[in-house]
Amino acid sequence: MIPARWGRAAVAAFLVAGCGGGDDPPPPQPTARFDAQVRWTTYGVPHVKASDHGGLGYGYGYAVARDQLCALADRIITLRGERSAHFGADGQALVGFLPLPNLDSDLFYRMQLSADDVDTAWKALSPQARALAEGYAAGFNRYVRDHAAPAACGDLRPPTMVAADVLRAVMQIGTLNRTFLAAPFASASLWDDLGQPERAAAAPAPPRLGMASNTWVYGADATGTGAAIVVANPHTYWQDHWLLMHQMHLTIPGEMDVMGADFLGVPLPLSGFNDAVAWSIEAPSTVTYGLPLRLDLRPGASPAYMVDGVSRAIERRVVEIAVRQADGAKRTQAYAVPYTELGPLYRLPAAPGRPAGWYAITDAAEGDARGLDQMLLVAKARGMADFQRAVAGHRGIAAHLVAGDSAGNALFIEAGPILDIDDAGLAACAVEATPSGRVPAALDGSRGACLLRDEQGRPRLAPADRIPALATRGVAYNANDSYSLSIHGERHDRYSVLFGRPDAEPNGRTRMSHRLVAEMLAAGKVTMEQAVDVVFGNRNYAAETLMDGIADACATATGDAATACGVLSRWDRRNNADSRGALLFGELWPRLSAIGNLYAQPYDAADPLRVRTLSGSVPVQAAVRAALADTVADLGTHGLKGDEAWGRMLARPTANGRVPLHGGSGDQGILNALEGAPLGPEGYGDIVAGTAYMHAVTWTGGKLVAKVMAANGQSPDDASPHHEDQVGLLSRKQLVDAPFTDAQVAASAVETLHLAE
Repeated sequence: MIPARWGRAAVAAFLVAGCGGGDDPPPPQPTARFDAQVRWTTYGVPHVKASDHGGLGYGYGYAVARDQLCALADRIITLRGERSAHFGADGQALVGFLPLPNLDSDLFYRMQLSADDVDTAWKALSPQARALAEGYAAGFNRYVRDHAAPAACGDLRPPTMVAADVLRAVMQIGTLNRTFLAAPFASASLWDDLGQPERAAAAPAPPRLGMASNTWVYGADATGTGAAIVVANPHTYWQDHWLLMHQMHLTIPGEMDVMGADFLGVPLPLSGFNDAVAWSIEAPSTVTYGLPLRLDLRPGASPAYMVDGVSRAIERRVVEIAVRQADGAKRTQAYAVPYTELGPLYRLPAAPGRPAGWYAITDAAEGDARGLDQMLLVAKARGMADFQRAVAGHRGIAAHLVAGDSAGNALFIEAGPILDIDDAGLAACAVEATPSGRVPAALDGSRGACLLRDEQGRPRLAPADRIPALATRGVAYNANDSYSLSIHGERHDRYSVLFGRPDAEPNGRTRMSHRLVAEMLAAGKVTMEQAVDVVFGNRNYAAETLMDGIADACATATGDAATACGVLSRWDRRNNADSRGALLFGELWPRLSAIGNLYAQPYDAADPLRVRTLSGSVPVQAAVRAALADTVADLGTHGLKGDEAWGRMLARPTANGRVPLHGGSGDQGILNALEGAPLGPEGYGDIVAGTAYMHAVTWTGGKLVAKVMAANGQSPDDASPHHEDQVGLLSRKQLVDAPFTDAQVAASAVETLHLAE
């Protein structure tokens, strides 16, 4: 029963499906701070309607809490820097993508998402964005108040959420660059360490992320319909990660009507669509948002650092962190952090191009929550011009965006801010000489010109005309690669190396995208079915380009190598559920990648998409046969032969048994990237990461046509009816119609709730 907290609604809560009940509501009050209607359709997708942004956030915050309560509670305390209080200093946190001790996590986020930074960011937001954040927090709290038992999340009691927690979730996306640079050294970069010998320990190796994302926009020239086709295919972790995605539909009648999927704690779609525009987000793995500044440190009783020969003070800031002890008691511990007008200092170990020493970080995304306004205006965009203005005016999401509209326009644009320095300036400021066309590993912080700060001490940001925004009516796509090849048939290279090297070798998914798009355009116009099949066709680029050379090596194969050759000769070179041989090739691939001079053609930066085939040299062919034999032997230790049906090997374990899947490693150029857990006799134990959400959007006769799928469902909670309830859609390669108009939502609704307070 919904407790009696009622607003101006005459009926404060009712259920269309299932039983209502309880006491009659008290008389309606004259005003309510928040008021929203939530209608859930099949697969637990909430459609939230409100008359203002606060009510919209309220309804959606409640809906998210219903699906992701414990994951979001964990996220809140992580970004507040409070993990040690709940789980002890030595417990493990996920800081960005790095598993680190809770103490490092707490110190990092307390400094990088400090209360002062959040307050400054809050003041820069529009009233609408603030209202959305306040409503989202209140909606989360309403759900906790009404439904969550104190022990709902085990040892973690769901905290009271505030608007600052929403800002931290948005701002955290911009901290990822700093995470890799500094987070592992947060607890080893304290005041008492100043002047101590430089660290000899190396940074932890960045984890293999095991996932990828893709977006394709086929403009009017490619579709022939006058409208674009947009296929969004973001990939994330499937469990125990802040990148969990959640579907939603948010409506303020006459002002905003947007559907899509977000990341945990972010109140707007990062991949989404309205009735005029559709878009998706790509992780910008090639972009450098922040750079470490090596300081000329002068330790002593009053430590300082020198800039242009002038001494600047280092402040001793104390961070008090509650730490849970072995007996469950909490003890407050004080950590003194060296802090400057450039931010906190970190004692970093040596790395290529970066000597060991003390560093500050200048990051374009520092203290930036403008992504909330960016996403809000993107959601309201009525065409590509609106979309581009929304991004260029609020660069607050450190990502690529690829978008298309009902008028047939396509666009690739960098959504995050970038530092205002050209390539010559980077080279001049480098601590160590850097090869031409590369980003320096560190800048010389003893020179004021290299600090990249404005008169207010904020990071100096590049203007919009120095940031890639590539428009076409042909085809735009991206697969976590640089901007350079994101417009099919074009090469772009005029932007700063901070956006990625245009001469860098494209990844296999970019190569596969180019191949498939070229084939479709050569055959005629692109249809929605063809656009979706780009993902679900599961063609394997590595196999398509190397298998003929492997067949040559097989001509003289014997023993286990010959057995492997027989399996591969019968394989269809795809990673469909019924493909046989994909297992053997997938286990062979890392061994092939380790062979020196594997390709017959060296990479040519002047022709980056040229197909490279397997070398026919005697050493390479011998190494291939050895790799084939080793693969068969290793598979044999699990009782496998390599010709098992791929869907039996790559599957999602559910309460109803293993669900066969398709797709595979993005490293092999498979666009529907799915990464399995370690291999065993029954196959890969689970899905670690991969396709998380898809939408395929176009416009017919000016009307929106949208199909969607969220592979792992709406909730990470095993007890939720919407945990894994869409994995069958992925297994069947099925997208479902998205209820979008009010009439469609009303006809599809299985539950309705009116919330007010």
